[in-house]
Amino acid sequence: MTSQKKSLKFEEAIQKLQECVEKMDAGETSLEEGIDLYEQCVMYHRQCEDILNRAKQRVEMYRPETGEIAEFGEEL
Repeated sequence: MTSQKKSLKFEEAIQKLQECVEKMDAGETSLEEGIDLYEQCVMYHRQCEDILNRAKQRVEMYRPETGEIAEFGEEL
């Protein structure tokens, strides 16, 4: 598997993930190629998940005194 762990934007990572899934769905790959594609899918999925988690943290903040989650920018 080639190391494409560079910093991709969410849209780029989701596009790469979709391309990998489409290649796997086509069913025209060898076992080795299928395994490589699967590993790439996992990598892109994790990248997308990381990006989404960071975005969520930027817009939500936990208020421990009330147990509430406040939107980013809201006064604590």
